[in-house]
Amino acid sequence: MTVTEVTRPAAAAAPGKHRAAETTNLPPVRGQSFAKLVGIELRKSLDTRSGRVLIAAILALAAAALIWQLTHLDPGPAAFDGFLGAASTGVMLILPVVGVMAMTSEWTQRTALTTFTLSPRRVRVQLAKFVSAIVLSAVVLTVTTLMALAATAIAGATHGDGTTYAGIGGALAGAYLTTALNVVMAAAFGAVIAQTAVAILVFFIAPTAWSLAGPALFKDNAAWLDVFGAFGRIAERDLNGMLPETLTSVAIWIVLPTVVGLWASSRREVK
Repeated sequence: MTVTEVTRPAAAAAPGKHRAAETTNLPPVRGQSFAKLVGIELRKSLDTRSGRVLIAAILALAAAALIWQLTHLDPGPAAFDGFLGAASTGVMLILPVVGVMAMTSEWTQRTALTTFTLSPRRVRVQLAKFVSAIVLSAVVLTVTTLMALAATAIAGATHGDGTTYAGIGGALAGAYLTTALNVVMAAAFGAVIAQTAVAILVFFIAPTAWSLAGPALFKDNAAWLDVFGAFGRIAERDLNGMLPETLTSVAIWIVLPTVVGLWASSRREVK
């Protein structure tokens, strides 16, 4: 009798030990790589109808601008930088909206609970959104650059004055850098405000209002917060002795909203 009572717990404990052994033999759970998060955010930006419409609108505007440029050529060789400036206008105006939508979609479409359940590290997800917006802007700008190259070649061939690609390296570097900064600024506003319509409105109105009212109120000191002036100097690769003003504008309009947006996103209530 005593033997039976002793052996029963031993027999009952054996399956538990077996299950524990099976549990410890399971492979470790791997976290999501940052590259995978960036890929997911890129796909999310293009999977929506609004995202595809915006990209199509940018390319359509670029094509229209290049056609206008081809039909209004000045005498002399066709200059690539003129075609690039015309083609990239739509990129600078519309593409930042994609950055805003990427940062606000989780909150406006009520998918934050799903996203942050699958990826609890919110700051990492938000950083992936920033990177995906920059990558998308670079891809779209590359397409418009190829269109500008084709238009330049067509202009040189049809008008017989040849082409000039002087300063192509600097022009492309300035275009890519200013486009990336513009998209990051828009995404930062989206991260701070988390409402698509309001974030887009503030992004377009606030810097423009300062560029108009600042010089009247603060004279030359307004350049310290003129982000459009900073973008222009960066695009032209000529800071014109205004490096402190340029860095200050970038810090106030881009770096600060980015930091605040990451902080706010990490603490915002998920519903």
